[in-house]
Order: sequence, then structure tokens, then C-alpha cells
Amino acid sequence: MAAIVVFHALMLLLGLGIVSRIVPTQLISNMLGYLHKTIGITMPSVKQVRMVALIWIGSVIIIVDGCLFLLVLITKLANTG
Repeated sequence: MAAIVVFHALMLLLGLGIVSRIVPTQLISNMLGYLHKTIGITMPSVKQVRMVALIWIGSVIIIVDGCLFLLVLITKLANTG
């Protein structure tokens, strides 16, 4: 349970750092560059880097929460059946 709270706190802090421009654009661009090259998709322009990073953070939060929800749901169904 603590790991879930820490994960969400770190994601929110990273998002706030990006929105408030504490995290430099070049650092965000480099991180997104590695991610996009790994997946094989086009890198966003410098103007779009911050917005794309926030979209990635939101997507990761939704995916992790969805997986945890399904895990809890499946284990509850397995225990009742």
C-alpha cells in the first residue's frame, strides 16, 4: 500500500515540476527522446515536450491503477468462487 502512495506522490511531484518549469525542458526532451526512440515513434517538437510529458505521466498513472484494480478484482473473484 505504501508503494502505491509513494508512486502517486512521485508522479504528482514530477508533473508539478514540469508544469512549474522547475524541471528544464532539455532534460524532459532527453527523457522523452529515449522513450520515443525505444517505442519507435516520432519525437514531439520543443514546444510540445512539456505537454507530451504530462500526457505520458497521466497514461502511466492510469495504466498502473488499472492493473492494480484488475489484480484486486481477479483475486477477490478467485477467493469467492
